[in-house]
Amino acid sequence: MEKKNLLCGVAFNYHDSSVSFALDDQVLLVLEAERVFRLKKKGCNSKEMERLILYGLNLLNKDADDVSYWALETLLNPWLDEKDRYPNPPVWRDINILGKKRKSLVINHHLSHAAAFLFTQMDTATIFNCDGGGDFGERVTVYTGNGTTLTKENFNVSDFITAKPYDLCATYLYNYPRCEGKLMALAAYGTPKGEYISRLEGLLPILCTTTYEVGDEVLTKAFPGLKGKASSLNVDACDFSASVQEVFVRHRMRDIGKVTETFRNQNLVLSGGACLNLEVNTEVWKTLNYSQIFIPPCCDDTGQSLGAISYLITELFGTRPNMELPFVGIGRAHFSFSQKNIDELVDNLLDNQIIIVHNSKAEIGPRALGNRSFIARPDSMEVKEILNHQIKAREDYRPLAPMVLEEKVHEYFIGPNKSPFMLDQYEVRRNVRALIEGVIHRNNTARAQTVTRKHNPFMYDLIKRFGERTGIYVLVNTSLNLKGEPISNTIEQTMSISSKIKQSHKVVYNGVVVK
Repeated sequence: MEKKNLLCGVAFNYHDSSVSFALDDQVLLVLEAERVFRLKKKGCNSKEMERLILYGLNLLNKDADDVSYWALETLLNPWLDEKDRYPNPPVWRDINILGKKRKSLVINHHLSHAAAFLFTQMDTATIFNCDGGGDFGERVTVYTGNGTTLTKENFNVSDFITAKPYDLCATYLYNYPRCEGKLMALAAYGTPKGEYISRLEGLLPILCTTTYEVGDEVLTKAFPGLKGKASSLNVDACDFSASVQEVFVRHRMRDIGKVTETFRNQNLVLSGGACLNLEVNTEVWKTLNYSQIFIPPCCDDTGQSLGAISYLITELFGTRPNMELPFVGIGRAHFSFSQKNIDELVDNLLDNQIIIVHNSKAEIGPRALGNRSFIARPDSMEVKEILNHQIKAREDYRPLAPMVLEEKVHEYFIGPNKSPFMLDQYEVRRNVRALIEGVIHRNNTARAQTVTRKHNPFMYDLIKRFGERTGIYVLVNTSLNLKGEPISNTIEQTMSISSKIKQSHKVVYNGVVVK
């Protein structure tokens, strides 16, 4: 039998470093640096990246000499010469990795984002990347995908909004970097103000491209007194958040509209950090006539090494990567569970207990999607208080997310037919709001995740059994981490979290309750 090729993809970036491994076209493992080093948004230096690679190889019972080919994403990559900082198209180089020259395909940052097309079953698509950064300031790009081919289009994006203004405004409002998700939640508590919107519009040419330092100076001058004001439900901070959200959504929809008018494909792929904005994603679904719209679970920089290794697979084998998104992280691929266990867990949920789920392979990307999650009943504000405030110590205004059976999503929510990666904002139907009050945001929306038995049989059966006993086919889901920590990666980390929780709870490990 012909020997298979072990591949390794590497992405440094400014944050969210990662490595990925594949055997021929089969993706085996994606490791996000933050979950291994236990530091949120972790960006690796050269030595740390070597440790991350060796950690992954050890999990696979391999060593560096077993790797046949490497894929290196370019952004902030210290292993690359200046001439290879932005190869277009990608180039093969012999790169010194772990003390030895190794055959590597060098792939630029935005092409790695565009490789999300390769995760799909689409024959063709328009691919629109919007990010906060990139090689040599590249933040917005348009590609087209055809089979296994990705082509960068010469499209004028000079007046397009980037993800940078949202990042800078969130950093200013919280006086801490990378708080975009918090700002998005806070926006529901405010009202867009004309004077704020006018000032933001005037600042966009600067905010789309500038640094944190300059952005802070500009925003301090334009919005004095708002720096750090998001720590409480300050009225001005809420209105500022709502104004930022309105400006960002309007410009993103304008830009996406320009792209789609030019490239009239029936399929659309969106990638880059800007795709974590739920309202934009939902507006795209509501207003644009597309057969398929795909946003990967790792649309931000957490997916860069996976994008790079996916492109490498097409170069070597002429085929797309084979994987089961989003569950390609650390863990055992398969496990079994009994309906008796499911019934016991439903008893626990109805007794107002929290369920800690640590099953199978971890999901990748910033969302917990059922394999590293806190789970709870959705109809109790008391349970929401315990989970959101007492256990996770989160701000009052940040909502928890519902998981719902895909076939029942429209009984509870108005929105897309499916949202497996929790990247859409649904309107909650009025007649069920009292039944799922624990997952409803201030503006009567919810960041719902749809679940199928094919992709997560354990979680599907748990929701289904809870529904059969209560009439509510929804459960609460939030990420398995404590305040300031990344999502749990290993069972040891999960048991450490459990040991710190005083409230009544159960731990499920690969379908079985841990005693």
